[in-house]
Amino acid sequence: MIAAAAAGFVLWRDLTLPERVHKSAQTQVLLESIDLEREISGDIFRLKASEARKMQDGTVEASSLDVGAAMQGGSRWFLKAASGRLEPGGEILLEGKILATHPRKSGNLNMEAESARWDPARRIWELEGAITLRHGGMTAGGMTGSVEPDGRTTLSGGAWATWGKP
Repeated sequence: MIAAAAAGFVLWRDLTLPERVHKSAQTQVLLESIDLEREISGDIFRLKASEARKMQDGTVEASSLDVGAAMQGGSRWFLKAASGRLEPGGEILLEGKILATHPRKSGNLNMEAESARWDPARRIWELEGAITLRHGGMTAGGMTGSVEPDGRTTLSGGAWATWGKP
């Protein structure tokens, strides 16, 4: 009986080995309190996170993420997210409640969304889930949208807008 239990354990251990090895092999480096600057498509992104994992495929996964972006045309963006991922090709994925600010001479453009994805090839933020934009007396929203580096925004999926005195 003890021999059968031991043989069963050895079999279980051998069968789960690929899964255990795969999990431990995914993470290459675990870092705390990181501050990373990277050029992506000519734009400079500065990422700060309380914790990050660099995976063997080059992906960086982070939590409590702050992103500052200095865009080619001179505009700036500041984003906060619960978590995010930087892909080796320059794609940035932000998840959780995303808060973003785009300072402008006419006042800040503030944005909230559930997720945001930076597409480096198109140089555009793609947004999803309960998007709200505020600028002066204007508030607008939708379920999907895109934002260009200069702040030009397109909303869809039940898009709406209201204007009032700021």
